[in-house]
Amino acid sequence: MVEFVVVVAVLAILLALVVKYGARTVEKSEAVRCAQNLKSLHASLAAYVQDKGHWPQEPSGLWESNDGNAYEDWWMRELEPYGATEKVWQCPTIQRKIVNKKKDGRPKMHYSPTKFDNRALTPYKWAKQPWLVEIGNLHGVGALICFPDGSVKTMNEVAGER
Repeated sequence: MVEFVVVVAVLAILLALVVKYGARTVEKSEAVRCAQNLKSLHASLAAYVQDKGHWPQEPSGLWESNDGNAYEDWWMRELEPYGATEKVWQCPTIQRKIVNKKKDGRPKMHYSPTKFDNRALTPYKWAKQPWLVEIGNLHGVGALICFPDGSVKTMNEVAGER
């Protein structure tokens, strides 16, 4: 009987460890996928700039329009020919924690692009000017930020560089 109790106790401890570290593994893999999404969006934006000769110029008043989807839909349509599918615009952690709990699935875009002028070199002018910023701190290290060179850093990393 004692042996049985010991085996059950050991199994309970192992199960607790698996559950604890399994959840952490899921969160880490989502953070990696999120960073990959930002890199994919960076590649799409760079291809757009190279092809069109300027940063995407959203129509004026788009953000303020009464259509809540207009801004997101415009960005998605604009970059879709360059490989930026709707799934690439979505962080898996935000998808799991927030969006799946809402009926309408809002927001569609989990990364906010920087607004630049229509000169081809402006997006590359400042090395520390982000191209994209994640809309929330769901990975526990600050929002993820994508820079002109395609690197992705956390807000905490960027704040620590100053």
